[in-house]
Amino acid sequence: MGLSSLPTPSESVLTLVLVNTAITVSILKELLRSALHLLRLRATPRPQPALASPGPPEPSLADRFRSQSSPMRFGSALGLRRHASADCRVCLARFDAESVVNRLPCGHLFHAGCLETWLDYRHTTCPLCRTHVLQEERPAVPSSSFLSWL
Repeated sequence: MGLSSLPTPSESVLTLVLVNTAITVSILKELLRSALHLLRLRATPRPQPALASPGPPEPSLADRFRSQSSPMRFGSALGLRRHASADCRVCLARFDAESVVNRLPCGHLFHAGCLETWLDYRHTTCPLCRTHVLQEERPAVPSSSFLSWL
């Protein structure tokens, strides 16, 4: 079953010898690597692919969101009467008067920590309505000058 990919003796004997030699070399290499590992000796390291650009790391989605919006207190900024029964749809807990919340461009409210956790999972949309959270990630709307020639 497992040897069906090997050439049969009716094919070229040279091909059979080359395949067997390649398999033997591969097995010997792995045995040597295992022996060096057991003896706690270092084998020559495998070459690492070169990085394209060692520049500064790209900011996370949570960092980019923090630079575009500022958190606020739920009770003082939004009024307790209007949102008295509101809750965070990420953690499903009710907002306290002193909860630190973020308002997304779509108007939905979330705890600041819950939203940052949501963004850390590489989600770029609102957990409820799926509108884009970051300004530069919103889909472009065709301009009227482009449609004027139609």
